[in-house]
Amino acid sequence: MRNDALLYRRFGPPGEVLALESQPLGPPEPGRVRVRMIAAPVNPSDLIPVTGAYGHRVRPPLVAGYEGVGAVVGSGGALAEGTRVLPLRGPGTWQRVVDADPAWLVAVPDDIPTELAARAYINPLSAQLMLEAWPVAGRRVLLTAAGSACAGLLALWAFAAGARSVTGIVRSAAHGPALAALGVEPVTMADTAAVTAAAARAEVAFDAVGGPLAEAILDAMPPGGDFVSYGLLSGQPFAVPAVRPALRRFHLRDRLATVAPETWQGWFRTLWPRLRRAPLPGVATVPLAEWRRALALFHTAGRRDKPLLVMG
Repeated sequence: MRNDALLYRRFGPPGEVLALESQPLGPPEPGRVRVRMIAAPVNPSDLIPVTGAYGHRVRPPLVAGYEGVGAVVGSGGALAEGTRVLPLRGPGTWQRVVDADPAWLVAVPDDIPTELAARAYINPLSAQLMLEAWPVAGRRVLLTAAGSACAGLLALWAFAAGARSVTGIVRSAAHGPALAALGVEPVTMADTAAVTAAAARAEVAFDAVGGPLAEAILDAMPPGGDFVSYGLLSGQPFAVPAVRPALRRFHLRDRLATVAPETWQGWFRTLWPRLRRAPLPGVATVPLAEWRRALALFHTAGRRDKPLLVMG
């Protein structure tokens, strides 16, 4: 038997260093559960490591992809054959077969659609854990990259947690109607006066962009606020003013470093009911063999749908 895997053997632009390779597939190692992958999304967090940005902690050759959904093949111990699962915290998910540690396998409830299950990890769990770490009840919330899936979940769940208001900064005004439907006040990055005014009102900001936008928000936010940095989509660092709100940093991998399997499973028991009501963006399905098209879709300006690799 063989397994098709999308991997990189050196760092560089994903379109140049990723390659679909067919590899021998032996039996799973003792104590592992074999999972036949069904679908996996394309996220910034999947592509950034390929570039070498995290070269201090990852070393190629590696299979790309951090999340996705599959089905148990053969005996899965407590999981019957065919059970849909999230094979997380192990080998990369951009391949047809993953041998997973059963302690971290997450069973997917029957009523959760596969396209939703494939995206149930990176963005939803990050949003949930950030809102637990920095409560927003009664506070004015500011989001950057507000058109993203993670920001959409932060907005939805912030309102549910009692946020006083939510303002979302976006690159394109095309995101405005969707944000307004959630009750979010949209502000475009180009409107510097509106960005400054929104930051001056904010009591907690969740920033995924960094760079000059982060600096502008930090300069305008009240000193008693919380500025939570959880991404650097701009690719640019930012300077921190001497008088500033409290600078917090959130990296999902840091929370995972010491978590016990029981806590991990509990996080998802909390997530599933929330995700049943979450308006995630649609998906554009692309066969694994056409992965270059998925990357092109990911980088398309104004894209609404999440590229989803289907393993077939």
